Amino acid sequence: MTQKLRAKLCLYFLLPALLSSTQPLFRVDAAELPLVRIAHGAFSEKIGIMWVGAEQGLFRKHGVNVEVINIRSGPQTLAALASGDIQIAYTIPGTVVSAAASGMDVAFFAGLVNQADGDFIGAPQIRGPKDLKGKRIGVQSIGGGVWSMAMLAIEHLGLDPNRDKMTIMIIGDSPILAQSLSSGGIEATYLNYTHSRALKEKGFPLLLDMAKASIPYQGLAAATRRSYIRQNPQIIDSLMRGFAETVAFIQKPSNKEIVVRTLAKKLRLNNLQDAETGYATLQWLHSFDIKPTAPGIQNMQRLLAITNPKVKSVKMEDVIDEAPFQRLEKSTFYLELVAAVKK
Repeated sequence: MTQKLRAKLCLYFLLPALLSSTQPLFRVDAAELPLVRIAHGAFSEKIGIMWVGAEQGLFRKHGVNVEVINIRSGPQTLAALASGDIQIAYTIPGTVVSAAASGMDVAFFAGLVNQADGDFIGAPQIRGPKDLKGKRIGVQSIGGGVWSMAMLAIEHLGLDPNRDKMTIMIIGDSPILAQSLSSGGIEATYLNYTHSRALKEKGFPLLLDMAKASIPYQGLAAATRRSYIRQNPQIIDSLMRGFAETVAFIQKPSNKEIVVRTLAKKLRLNNLQDAETGYATLQWLHSFDIKPTAPGIQNMQRLLAITNPKVKSVKMEDVIDEAPFQRLEKSTFYLELVAAVKK
């Protein structure tokens, strides 16, 4: 039997069944949704709001198909944003304020981590802040989130990197920083709670819990070009609803196993207890007040001016767009969601 004849017979017998089927041959609903690529550079439990929201279909529920991707550096993230390769940057004030100082029209529209968190932790021989003088401090990049947290911690402890002759070393992201601290490559670093837990259990001294320091801080927040916000208000509003519902999902006790499993998979954690530490952090780290915080951004602007004086010229209205949150908090969806969680 020839290949053409087999194909015809197959079509002859299958076509009636396909035409009579009540199920669609292809699912096109997800493909029809606008694709929104969200890029992040951090590697911690704080990306959980993106991973969980995307995996559980909470963004699709509100009309957008979200793809979460990792881009290691702030400049690369902003370049991708400017070119349209990504639509949203889940990033820190340093990235956005520096871009605004260089003339890029970019602004935060959702503050998802509006407080400082994580541990500034030292090597076993470091018994107190004074022992850090002349020592090596590990960061992921100059001007990045780990650097920002480390500099704020050092300042809070009454130290100055220049005066006290500290060496700031670019090492890598949280897992690599933890490994470097453990092996003696550096004497102190900032780590998220997920990666600091094991070291603290081994006796590495906690020099400062950032969450207990009352430091004005804007952590990871969603930013994009103002032109994108103007041209796509429905997409922005869909993302805002997705963010809010994901916060509710994470904070619902019955969803713990799902969230822990997602954190363990995405962070490549061998110890499930580390993922549970991250889960516990997310319970108080996120709130429904997802408006970017101006005092936190201003504090970071002050810090960034040390290495980039141009950022002093940036005004808060240049890098914050509060309209999306104002629309969200007036919506019936948001009012009902918050009321349901409070019950």
